[in-house]
Amino acid sequence: MRHNRDHRKLNRTASHRKAMLRNMVTSLFESERIITTAAKAKETKRFAERMITFARRGDLSARRHVAKTVQDPKVLGKLFAEIGPRYVNRPGGYTRVVRVGTRKGDAADVAILELLKADEKPRGKKKTPRKTYHKVEIPGDPVEAAKKAKASADKKAAAKAAKAAKEAEEAAAAGTGGEEAGAETSGETPEEK
Repeated sequence: MRHNRDHRKLNRTASHRKAMLRNMVTSLFESERIITTAAKAKETKRFAERMITFARRGDLSARRHVAKTVQDPKVLGKLFAEIGPRYVNRPGGYTRVVRVGTRKGDAADVAILELLKADEKPRGKKKTPRKTYHKVEIPGDPVEAAKKAKASADKKAAAKAAKAAKEAEEAAAAGTGGEEAGAETSGETPEEK
């Protein structure tokens, strides 16, 4: 099993690998595009994205943290002055790895690692799903359906009974004080009639 093995060793010792990735990140920020093997490009991308995130912050502690990796002062200044502010509104994904084929000498996969432009939009989600599932109507439990129907019928009957009782009360009230109620609604007083 390969639990927690998330880095590529690139057939180098730790110190050699660290120095190589520092140099590649510095070259990427200097020229904004490098051509290398696909495995190295993917590892460099991890470092570069982290450095750009620090450059977006722009404070002194972030600058000191990035200065451990990017050791050229000109490139460090460019990173904090131009590249960091370029991606202020972008939540991540500042670089792109494009595979370009194989190298002739050793048949290694070659890729281009480049910084994205400021106005370039991130790739959105696919509009259509891969599979379309048709919803199948499964009939419900007949006992539950009968209970629901009975409950709704009882509610309707109770509502009808309440409405009839209310109408009967209104009719009784209208019968005892019908003359007064009619006079109030017509706008005439009982003496005028």
